[in-house]
Amino acid sequence: MKDWWQRCSLRIRLAVSFTLVASVIMLGLMPLIYVLIERQMQTEMDQQLKVDWDLIDAHLELSESGGVRWKKSSPASPSSPGYAETWFDVWADGKSLLSHWPTHGVEVTKPPGPTDGDGQAFFNIDVVPDLPARTLVRHTRIEGKDLTLRVLRNKTGLRHTLRQIMAGLALSVPLMALFAAVGGNLMAGRMLAPIGAMAEQARQITSESLGRRLPNPNPHDELGQLATVFNDTLERLEDSFASLRQFTADASHELRTPLTALRTEGEVALRESKDPEALRDTIGSMLEEVQRLNDLTDALLFLARAEGRPIEMNRESVVAADLLTDVCESVEVLASDKGQAVEIDCAPGISIHVGRLLMRQVVMGLLHNAIRYSPEGGTIRLRSFTRKPDVVIEIADEGPGIAAEHHQKIFERFYRIDHARSRSEGGAGLGLAIAKMSIEQHGGRIDLISEEGEGSIFQIILPMAGTHS
Repeated sequence: MKDWWQRCSLRIRLAVSFTLVASVIMLGLMPLIYVLIERQMQTEMDQQLKVDWDLIDAHLELSESGGVRWKKSSPASPSSPGYAETWFDVWADGKSLLSHWPTHGVEVTKPPGPTDGDGQAFFNIDVVPDLPARTLVRHTRIEGKDLTLRVLRNKTGLRHTLRQIMAGLALSVPLMALFAAVGGNLMAGRMLAPIGAMAEQARQITSESLGRRLPNPNPHDELGQLATVFNDTLERLEDSFASLRQFTADASHELRTPLTALRTEGEVALRESKDPEALRDTIGSMLEEVQRLNDLTDALLFLARAEGRPIEMNRESVVAADLLTDVCESVEVLASDKGQAVEIDCAPGISIHVGRLLMRQVVMGLLHNAIRYSPEGGTIRLRSFTRKPDVVIEIADEGPGIAAEHHQKIFERFYRIDHARSRSEGGAGLGLAIAKMSIEQHGGRIDLISEEGEGSIFQIILPMAGTHS
């Protein structure tokens, strides 16, 4: 049964569920409806009994024998239309029957029950089998004598009406279930129509058509929110595929360049060069291209391993001033070749909790870029300071600057502002991407402050590890 239910379509399950719930509600309401109708009809009968009692009481008098009789002077009689459906009797001391009307009707020999504090009470009695009655018992005083007047009305009609109502309710349950099934099916079909449209559209979306989106006629309801989530996912997939295609193309291009150079230099050397010194130069050039290939491969491997997972590193507390000084000493020769000065300005006692080798590589790459793009004789400034709760490391150069439209794109893989110049100087466009990923792995970020023609400032912002004296 469970397997069958799970194999049914969602539309059928919703329709069946709606039908069952509606049927259970109807069955649960039937007793309540019956009780409410019965109470209402009984209340109306009780009101009529009060009216009957007042009318009858006004027409009674004592007889010469000490009994009770209908007033001779009354224009009406117990058989008049207003009293035809009513029985009544009079009792002395609640035990002795004095009179009973109509005299030709069924006599109720059972004494009336006790009254409440107001001197009256309503009872249900069976006069004879299959003859139910509703009674009002109330004390009265006729010509100075305390008596009990009981008025009765036949409940057969009320019970018959209630049985008809119950039969109608019982017959209405299957009809309501049928209407609920039809209505539930139509309603479920209408509600699920957007899902069918989304499913049909999703079937037609492939890796070549990721630009298509699912229909979303109402973005405010739950189905609209689901379509919005799917469309956002498709947008991210489209961006990922575009990035993957661009990455593949760029990686192929970058790998092809040194490979082509290797092949060309090797073929020329084999074909034309017989001088050992020329062969040595050719081999040196080929080794440089091999090194470029090796660096590119290492960078690609690093990015692939770091994508979506934490980089394995041994974190330790590193003094910012020591880190910057160490990096400056490593690139001092490069700066000297271009007559550049590297200035360090570090606030004392600042430390960061990082992987030393990875952070050294990041700062080294940024400093290499600063030396590469700064003019000869220029000055490169390295600073570290606190901007609570963070530590900021700045590398500022006097290069050509970077236009605002490139500020975010330069951190993308293989993105270069000047392709020709970067390739001739050996850059593959991966350094800033690696730097950004490495800093984010440390829980920080990298910002760029630059205007075209005004130099550039790269800021590494990291959580503060503590202070040292």
